[in-house]
Amino acid sequence: MTIRIRDATVDDLPAIARIASAAFHPATDIIAARLFPTLLQEQESIRDNDIYSWRYAKKTASLSSPNAVMVVAIDDALPVKDQVVGFGLWDVYDHKPKPQNATRTQADLEKTANQARTAIYEVPPPSFDQEAYAELRAIVSADHQEMFGQTGIKDVWHLDYLGVDPQHQRKGIGRMLLDWGLSRADSENKDCYLMATPAGRPLYTKRGFEVVRTVPIFGVSHHSMIFRHGK
Repeated sequence: MTIRIRDATVDDLPAIARIASAAFHPATDIIAARLFPTLLQEQESIRDNDIYSWRYAKKTASLSSPNAVMVVAIDDALPVKDQVVGFGLWDVYDHKPKPQNATRTQADLEKTANQARTAIYEVPPPSFDQEAYAELRAIVSADHQEMFGQTGIKDVWHLDYLGVDPQHQRKGIGRMLLDWGLSRADSENKDCYLMATPAGRPLYTKRGFEVVRTVPIFGVSHHSMIFRHGK
């Protein structure tokens, strides 16, 4: 296995959406289960398509955002060239522009982002629970305020998503993606913050993150965690 980390591009979005859909599927993830409630057995394929469409729109908006940094993990040992096996998405403010956006005009970026936001907020998939999503956003926003005050997450590197293809998990890919972000944050003298699921907490604890507070999300305890700069 030969893993390398690089900036995500538009061409990576289908793979990123597929990995996010599989790694955070309603069958295993409490948040996804609430956002996409269980349908009849014969409608599960419809729900899975809705999940993919929503993930794709979300990641498209993130890639277009000047306040987000998205990278992918590539396994060069696989037969498929440039195959994405994982991704990391960080909310980062006052960060240098992403190289892949250098040749695109600001108008193009804003158009892409607006189209994605419309897909997310104005025309969500039929099986998507908008009330649950609003509740989730309120919980997360409140945690940002509780942790950092009025500035929210603007002074830290916030790990929004860390996803690894289920077929390639337990190979250290998540750790490599995490270390990439920690290294970049350290170069900017910033702490790192994330909200960990119970399943994800061990990875972050082993890397040196500290649990600051526990936050219930849809009846399951999640953990606000900090990695202190220079630790």
